[in-house]
Amino acid sequence: MSEIRFTEGNLIILYSIHKNSSLQLPNHILERIEHCNRLYQIILKSKPDSNKTIILVVAEPHYSELIKKELINRQINEKIIIIDSDSSKVSHTFDNLKELLKQRINPPVVYFVGSVWLKDVFDSIVKSQFKEYKIHFEGALDHRPVMEVEHDKSLETSKKGKEHFKQVIKNKAFDMLLNYIFPEDHK
Repeated sequence: MSEIRFTEGNLIILYSIHKNSSLQLPNHILERIEHCNRLYQIILKSKPDSNKTIILVVAEPHYSELIKKELINRQINEKIIIIDSDSSKVSHTFDNLKELLKQRINPPVVYFVGSVWLKDVFDSIVKSQFKEYKIHFEGALDHRPVMEVEHDKSLETSKKGKEHFKQVIKNKAFDMLLNYIFPEDHK
């Protein structure tokens, strides 16, 4: 049975990594920002520890300030906004999150705001590595064409995940069995 932890505070991760070279924020990122703002307003009205809420913006360096300005324009206090420009994938974001959570005796409740298609990537990471923490997925709509979404999705998924390594191990075991049953004659 997993350990139930007392939580203190809230952390909203606004995942805004995207492969766009425009100088403006694309609509799907604006949708995530709006979703983040709605979530923040709900936390303010409903949680006793709402004053201990932090918004972590995960974005490329050239977009992070634009996103921060958008959040400030929506009446979010600049002091609670933190920028992470080092992470480039969901897995990197959660690697950094793991280090942060380990340092806290009472880790915050975590809300991950991203496009709805990131749910599978989120689930694969959270279910295997973050069972003892309270981490929720908040999906924002993404109205881009399917080809763009599929391209971004391919950048997020690991090329060599757990299934790949399971298959490698099975193949190796099968090869060893065949070599044992049918040894090669070296004459």
